Amino acid sequence: MQRLNQLDNELEAILAVEGDVASDELQQLLQQRESLLQQLMAEPERLNKDEWQAAVERTTCLLARIRHHRDMSASQLQRLQHGQRSMQVYNKFR
Repeated sequence: MQRLNQLDNELEAILAVEGDVASDELQQLLQQRESLLQQLMAEPERLNKDEWQAAVERTTCLLARIRHHRDMSASQLQRLQHGQRSMQVYNKFR
C-alpha cells in the first residue's frame, strides 16, 4: 500500500499543474498503478479495509483530475481547429 500511496502522490503532483501535462509520464504512472492494484486485489486478505477505502477515494479524485485535464485539452483543440478553419476561410477570400 505504501507504493500505491507513493504513486498516487506522484500522479497528484503531475495533475496539479494547470496547462499541459507530461502525458508520457502520466501514462507510465497510471500503468504502474493499475498493475499494483491488480497485485493487491489478487491477495485481498492482506488488505486493510481503511487503507483500501482511502485508495478508492484517491482513485475517484485522480479520475476527476484526469477528466478535467482531458476536457481542458479538448477545449483547447476545439478552439485551435476553429481558428484554423477561420484562417482558411479568410485566406480563401483574400
